[in-house]
Amino acid sequence: MALYQLIAARVRPLPVYMSLPELTLTDQDGRPYDLNQTRGRVVVLSPIYTHCPDVCPITTSKMKQIQDRVQTAGLGDQVQLVTFTVDPERDHPDVLKRFAGAFHVDPSNWVFLSGTSDQTDSLIKSLGLYVERVYYVDGTPVPEASLPQPEADTPYLVNHTDRLFLVDRQGNVRALPPGSRTDVDNAMQLIQKLVREKSGG
Repeated sequence: MALYQLIAARVRPLPVYMSLPELTLTDQDGRPYDLNQTRGRVVVLSPIYTHCPDVCPITTSKMKQIQDRVQTAGLGDQVQLVTFTVDPERDHPDVLKRFAGAFHVDPSNWVFLSGTSDQTDSLIKSLGLYVERVYYVDGTPVPEASLPQPEADTPYLVNHTDRLFLVDRQGNVRALPPGSRTDVDNAMQLIQKLVREKSGG
């Protein structure tokens, strides 16, 4: 890539994809958490669920790497990490707290959120996420649309979009790194670019 292209890439503003909704969820300590309280900071947002056998632990590991890099860069007071569950039926606050502890999360700038199904569905829809529960009946996967009234103990997994959301100080989603496949160096460049933006810009 030519030098002028590199410079242009650094100067060119990131697009606006969508905005975070006005919504209050519940954090890992059982306290209300209003998404509006992240305004004024850059946010790294990740959807997960704690029973996930593959993608979510990798995504959370990437988030931990980002948190470590943010702290090392002295940006801990300017960057907020937010992880929310797409499986609120099982991921109550205490479950999320144990999950966060397993990754040695620093809670000073990383929160894990749950809520009612209506609350999490509202966030999922605002972000345009694909989320689908898949039940396992006698070992056979059955999409939730084909099993509207499963038995209470029917095991399931949750298929969902593998993505991170980088949000500016005004609550606008400005970049969409690929979740578990996120390049941490690239994510940090985007985060630092958003940090450098003026609060009114």
